[in-house]
Amino acid sequence: MGLTCADVMVPPEKQQTIRPEASVAEALRMIRTSRARFLPVVDATGRYVGVFSSPTLVKLILPQAATIEMAASSGSGRLGNLRFLGLSREDFAAQLDRLGGQRVADNLSRPENIPMADPATPVLEGIRLIYKFKRHVMLVEPGSGRFVGTLSANSLLDQVLGPIDDLPE
Repeated sequence: MGLTCADVMVPPEKQQTIRPEASVAEALRMIRTSRARFLPVVDATGRYVGVFSSPTLVKLILPQAATIEMAASSGSGRLGNLRFLGLSREDFAAQLDRLGGQRVADNLSRPENIPMADPATPVLEGIRLIYKFKRHVMLVEPGSGRFVGTLSANSLLDQVLGPIDDLPE
């Protein structure tokens, strides 16, 4: 039998997670201190709920009219850019303060953009999912929905190739 996603994943004890009831301010602190691009959202029982990501934070900072515009597929009156708007450090901080009290659960990444797999999935399928979605794969236990870990290009390379010092020159 070949390698599975579980063989090369980042286990939950090495992956920062956040609860759905946590605030966006807490998510921002965690993302900034850990330099993570995403946080798996896991409830008190360990069940996978979704993903909160740094691109979600960026989207929340944009004016609402701009994000509605991005969702529209076509039409007249589209905003080509936001160069006519300014954002000072004070404006930025005020926007983050305003968002801080929102719940993580209300600002999850779109589920169709986050690949999920059974930990027993063959690693080649995990690689295909990483390539297709251009992001990490959430490993979730079938049936229970329990978060098991993540599969990323880095975790795959680290586990399969070993420490960087062991690589041939």
